[in-house]
Amino acid sequence: MIKRTLGRTGYEVSALGLGGFQFTSMFDVSPEEADAIIDYALANGVNFIDTAQCYGGGESEAIVGRALQRHSGADKPLVCAKVGHLHEGILAGMRNPIEAFQDPGKILAAIKHSMWLMRIDHFDLLLMHEVEREWKADFDTGNCVCMEVLEQLKKEGIAEYIGGSSWDCNALARMVKTDRLDVVMVAGGISLLNRWMYDELVPAAKEHNVGVVVGGCLGQNNRFLVTEDREGVQKELLNSSDPRQAAQGKKLSLLYDLADEMGITMIQMAVRYVLAHEEIHSHTMGARALAHIKDNIKSAQMGPLSADVVARIDAIQDLDRDVSGSMKLKEFTVVSSK
Repeated sequence: MIKRTLGRTGYEVSALGLGGFQFTSMFDVSPEEADAIIDYALANGVNFIDTAQCYGGGESEAIVGRALQRHSGADKPLVCAKVGHLHEGILAGMRNPIEAFQDPGKILAAIKHSMWLMRIDHFDLLLMHEVEREWKADFDTGNCVCMEVLEQLKKEGIAEYIGGSSWDCNALARMVKTDRLDVVMVAGGISLLNRWMYDELVPAAKEHNVGVVVGGCLGQNNRFLVTEDREGVQKELLNSSDPRQAAQGKKLSLLYDLADEMGITMIQMAVRYVLAHEEIHSHTMGARALAHIKDNIKSAQMGPLSADVVARIDAIQDLDRDVSGSMKLKEFTVVSSK
């Protein structure tokens, strides 16, 4: 497994990580299957796991906590945790849970609950989840209550490194420039359909030596990205009166042609495409079954795509640059439990 240095943290992380969003009962994954997914990943070169308070209502954190008990030696993974969605967690019973986002005591209570679930006394990485949401963060200064809490925890050694996550590449780029983040995690910033994170976020991260993690590169199980669905593309996208949908359909058709030409699956092409971008330190792909993590690791073991294939994919992505309001991946993401 390829390892890369996660920016200023100095952590050596696997270029393919494991996302913790999908291995919970929210997606009908049993505890035994979740344990098997993590165990297989760690036995086959993955050393980086992402989780968050809202993943499965805390179940993901508990699953990761069990894994840390089983893997406490040389195979102990690095864990990227996130604080956020406070109105959906242990604070949901507040009269106005949205107020918790501006209350340092409530934020800290949620963080301590995560530590309890994961059975840890400190975080490798602790991120503000979705910086563009209820935090009321000033992206150009980084100022917000949560940032103050994270920075204090870093001073106390409870969080080794801190950062932020978002679907909004521009917001993260602006916060990176404040030099207050050690790591960023962007969802949907790169896929076979786009590479929005390269407009501003990647240059800023390189300048400030900030670690870069990506997720959501398959549109969170979007069927057009995980398999070739030419009939669906024709019916739902190419025949659409929305020019943005039609542009997505055209790009997907060309990507299917390229995958067929190379004799690889869409997932293999996506994994290897992201792997070809050295500025991305880890790609935390989700898995709902043991077969999924096996396929992801097999894809990564095939190695990065060649420069000429990457250039061909980039050219396909650029076909809709002249389409007004071309779609960000979040607009093309449908979270399915199937």
